[in-house]
Amino acid sequence: MSNELLHEGLCFLQTNRAFLGREFLTWLWFKSETQNHKIAIKQFESFHLYIDDRIVLSSSSGSVRENSLKGGTPAYAYEAGSALGSGKLVHEAKFILQDSERQWSFSILGEDLSLRTIRLPSVSEADSKAHISQRILYTQVLTDLIDELYKEYMKLRVSKNFSEELSNIRLWIDNKVSI
Repeated sequence: MSNELLHEGLCFLQTNRAFLGREFLTWLWFKSETQNHKIAIKQFESFHLYIDDRIVLSSSSGSVRENSLKGGTPAYAYEAGSALGSGKLVHEAKFILQDSERQWSFSILGEDLSLRTIRLPSVSEADSKAHISQRILYTQVLTDLIDELYKEYMKLRVSKNFSEELSNIRLWIDNKVSI
């Protein structure tokens, strides 16, 4: 395959599959809120996941294509529910992830699931090599968790159970709008 064809194929996937990332972030928000912010993944201990102080919802149609909410707890704001109710999906969100001992803070962009503004758990290692190794380990744990959550979402997305999950998401959105 030539480089030009490969480039065209990658551009097609990036353009035409970007909605999956926005769906995934919206699903993460849904799972977090409907499970009291407790998320469990097989090979990891359970952890808590919260939307922090920033969320951006967008759509490709309508007169207002983007709602950006910052400060406090925007995931619980009426405007967030209203944006979901109008068909918008999460374009970008800042999350807090906690386990029993550590806390990560990070933003994810829905288009390509890139992690941004990562704040890792504090490292107590005084030795610079040990300090760097610990930070690399914390970064790897975070990316592994996000990867596993995405795999779980994609398995659900292609299963026959997805229509039931969509019904649950619609109920969640209806409840957010009616509050």
